[in-house]
Amino acid sequence: MHNITKLSLALLLSISTSYASKIVSVGGSITETIAALGHADDLIGVDLSSVYPKDAVSKLPNVGYWLSLPQEGILSLKPEVAIISSQAKPKKVVDELPKYGIKTYIIEDNPSIESAKNKIKQIGKILEEEKKADEIISRIEKNISKVKEEIKGKKEPKVLFVFSRGEGTLMAAGPKTKPGVMIELAGGKNAVNFEQYSKISAESILKMNPDVIIKTNHAGDSGIDESIVTSTNAGKNNQIYSMDMLLISGFTVRVDKALQDLSCMLNNNQLSYCK
Repeated sequence: MHNITKLSLALLLSISTSYASKIVSVGGSITETIAALGHADDLIGVDLSSVYPKDAVSKLPNVGYWLSLPQEGILSLKPEVAIISSQAKPKKVVDELPKYGIKTYIIEDNPSIESAKNKIKQIGKILEEEKKADEIISRIEKNISKVKEEIKGKKEPKVLFVFSRGEGTLMAAGPKTKPGVMIELAGGKNAVNFEQYSKISAESILKMNPDVIIKTNHAGDSGIDESIVTSTNAGKNNQIYSMDMLLISGFTVRVDKALQDLSCMLNNNQLSYCK
């Protein structure tokens, strides 16, 4: 009887101190982490970069794009909690949310494995899901350790990551971008010499002659001229792949899968975990 009383008291305390359930999430990796921790049903709104898991987010109202948030987008949903990427802008909009009675949490969101793990840990604490967060982090560490072990000593292929921001606007990701960091972590060498994102021409693709090309259909077709592609080492050796934009750039709870998939692309699927 005494044990039952103690258990009931613990449950009562956990209910009375639990986080609020009306959550707005800003940042694709933030939303994905909330869902992975079992709280997709607590979301009442997300930003435009939150596209995964599709079943959970596709029917939710969106509050705008995370790099140019309109204040009314979040306020109109009357959330109790806002969980927001540290990269979200404008800062003024984010900073003013607590004035409206919204519990606002700013989550570390930098392009590194450590940051990805800290992100999961932070959100796990907010949602009172520390155990689940630790389990995800342990899985990530185990799988990434396997990637590092298998790519050690392998040749570093020259990699080009491209995507389109609309018709006729082909962009490439430099080494300081999130996809660029992922390419390096997966054992590749970036084919471009600019640090951030930049427009790229067919002629420059030919000149850099990448060993591997990775493209995404984010915001439409990649726009690469197939005759150009087939003239590169990547085309000649059938080393052209597609990858989801959030997966390669999100540093999400799937960062270990992203690195495994990417390292397989860079090593012609010759690693033990490649399909």
